[in-house]
Amino acid sequence: MTEAWNRLRAIMGEPAYVPAQVPWELAPADLGVQLPSDYRAFIDLYGGVNLNGEWGVYTPREKSFFKGEPGGLAGWRSKADIDFRDQVEGEEQWWEQQEPTPVFPDPGGLLPWGWNSNHQHCCWLTTDPDPEQWTVVVFYDDRLDHFNGGFAEFLETVLTGGYASEDELLVRADPDVWGPQPARPLWSPGDDWSGKNWGAEWGIDGFLTAPGSTEMPWVRK
Repeated sequence: MTEAWNRLRAIMGEPAYVPAQVPWELAPADLGVQLPSDYRAFIDLYGGVNLNGEWGVYTPREKSFFKGEPGGLAGWRSKADIDFRDQVEGEEQWWEQQEPTPVFPDPGGLLPWGWNSNHQHCCWLTTDPDPEQWTVVVFYDDRLDHFNGGFAEFLETVLTGGYASEDELLVRADPDVWGPQPARPLWSPGDDWSGKNWGAEWGIDGFLTAPGSTEMPWVRK
């Protein structure tokens, strides 16, 4: 496991809940690849999470939200291949680039693992046959932003203020336009593999965490 994962875990703290575990052994067959170990460790410990109430880290769910769509890791592959591909193709037609952006499961394609409330996606660039070497790319409305590091290193960088586009990714309102914004916790829990919404245990539903406090009762003291 990477040092970045250990630092990220120290920043976020230990959760006061235990999410259902994802059967990662199914990934090679159902998704087509195994996923990086730092991401798997993150999901095993926290499940899906929301950061700043606006940015989510995705976890596969055993059953789909929608009838007739595949669930589990196969559902993740389908969502990338259909929904994310549609978004990429729709937005990049306005970009000045010579070649289209590949989307997973195309060779070397972008595989999304997180998104914000403005529908901008954090992805792995799957060009390397070894998932431990995958770097992060953020798909914004008008560009691709390449980060020279993996999942845990990227989250650590964002949460410690080292990412240049932090405000855009975390959808932080400009106080000069919208006025002072209420405080929010660093992160809050979301769904797990079973579909349980752990945030509901503390009255949280979806992205928009109730603002006004930085307290995180879902973290062990």
